[in-house]
Amino acid sequence: MNEIQELQDQHYRGRAQNAIQDYLVRKLLIPKIYLDADWSGWKLDVLAIDRSGSGDVHGVQLIPWEPGQRDNHGWSAYLERTVSSAISGFANFPGHFRYLAVVCTEPQKQRWIPSEGIKNQSLAPDGVGRLGILYVSVAEEDAAVDVLLKPERFRSSKQVTELTDLYVAEHAANWEIRE
Repeated sequence: MNEIQELQDQHYRGRAQNAIQDYLVRKLLIPKIYLDADWSGWKLDVLAIDRSGSGDVHGVQLIPWEPGQRDNHGWSAYLERTVSSAISGFANFPGHFRYLAVVCTEPQKQRWIPSEGIKNQSLAPDGVGRLGILYVSVAEEDAAVDVLLKPERFRSSKQVTELTDLYVAEHAANWEIRE
């Protein structure tokens, strides 16, 4: 990858993070939002903790979808496999809400629709929680976030509560409401 392409990819990633941050600011009550967070070994592109750092934990991982990424079965099959693999890798994330964000860098690309298999795979094994899937278009002037699969809250644990308290105490938020 050349230097110009690397810089362009970095800009697309940053625009996607900002678009997701804006989405979470509108969705949550009083969020603290962190970019490029290390949440107990989990590398997250966006981490949001609601209720000014004492509420639900929302973790987001980006899945870049660049022009030309496809296989012998086309771009939709490629994305199905990529998202399926990412869901499996995100299954044990210690947080209340989990999101995968498919980031499209190609203008006017047909929006991908998750299959029934992806929808089923996104559900928690015990039925409490569903991973959300976002579609982020960064190819146009205004980056936009669409919800392809609405997330549902996973179970909480003492570990999540302790991680939240420690993280908020040790890290400065990228976005928060200050009094």
